[in-house]
Parts: sequence; C-alpha cells; structure tokens
Amino acid sequence: MVGLCIALFTLLPHLSHAFEWQSVDNTTDGIQIFRKEIKGSGLVAFRGIGVVDAPLPLVATVIFDTDRRRKWVAGLVDSRIIRWEDKDNFIEYDHIGMPLFIKDRDFVSISKMSFDLSKKEMVFHYQPSDDSSAPRTNYIRGELIDTTFILSSIDNDKKTRVDAEFLCDPKGWIPKWLVNFYLKAWPKTTFRNLRKEVLKDTSVDTRFSKLLKNGNIGQ
Repeated sequence: MVGLCIALFTLLPHLSHAFEWQSVDNTTDGIQIFRKEIKGSGLVAFRGIGVVDAPLPLVATVIFDTDRRRKWVAGLVDSRIIRWEDKDNFIEYDHIGMPLFIKDRDFVSISKMSFDLSKKEMVFHYQPSDDSSAPRTNYIRGELIDTTFILSSIDNDKKTRVDAEFLCDPKGWIPKWLVNFYLKAWPKTTFRNLRKEVLKDTSVDTRFSKLLKNGNIGQ
C-alpha cells in the first residue's frame, strides 16, 4: 500500500487555511520528512527533502521516464503519457496495484514541467485531469491532488537536492486515516528507491541534457 498513489504531495491551492508543515523525522541517510494536515479534508500531505548523488538532468530523466518509474515507485503497474499538450505539458495515466481484497486504483494527471536557469531548478507539477483521452477501466479512479518534485542542482552540478511534496486521495471506501497511515512511508521509500535507480542507468533524456547550459527543455 506504500504505492497507494504515485510518485511524489503538496498543499491544495484552494485550501489556504491548512496547517503548517510539521517535522516528522530526519533519517540517518539524510532525508528530512514532514507532514501537514489539510483542513476539512481528513487527508495529510507528506513531504521529503534530500540529496540524490546524481546530476539534475539524470534525476529529471528518471522522474520523467514512465518506463523507469515502475522500477522505483512502489505498487506502480502501468504508467504512460497519453498525449502532449505542448513540449512542457502532458497528460499521464497511472495504474497502482493494491493488496488483496482492495480494488486497484488509477489516476489521470496533467504534468507541467518548468526550468529556471538562474536558480538551476527543475519542477515537475502533477494535478488531476479529466482528459477525455484517458482509458476507461474498472479500477477506482483516484485523484493525485497535488504532487510536486523540485530539483535543484548543487555541488557544482554533481548532485541534486530534491524537495518532493505529495497529496493524494485514492477515493473509494478506504478510510482517510488508513490512507494517511500507509502513505507516511512515502518519503523514505521514494527517496531511497530514486537514489538506487539513478545508479542503474546513467543515460540522460535529450529533453534535459542541455538544461544546465541553455535552460531549455528540449523535445
């Protein structure tokens, strides 16, 4: 159930009165973990901050690549880009496998990519979409309410600081407290798996290969 919702939770923009981030843990391998209760929703947003020992273009490649994502996001059965809106925005479909007796979930999201050369900062931002091109399934369709990965190039572009926020509603009968209980492991699992995945294949997607030189996301 750790993979109840895909990759990596932030504050709902229209819920401005949510509580502040509360520190939960600082792990021995350098992951800062936070939580925030979303007022009136029963849901909790989770956040992790840590350093990945790989250059930003490689980390961006691993997060973007839907085929590789299945290798480091727990529970992810299927992930694919349905269509592109432009070179920086696309509609994505994700299918999460659930434990026995719990129906699988799937999610349709719009992903927006941006890069700020002055900050050397790459952002992946995911929000729900009801795009008509999404496949119709028998799974329960949840909402990836708001998920953000902020990648910052550090240490002379040799390493990447990752700030990941995650907020998800799997819908259905699962109580919100149970959702929050299982998703609290998301930051640790995600960061540790991501750190391992960047070591397996160091090839960089051409979309991100020149980010730190000219600041443009390619095609």
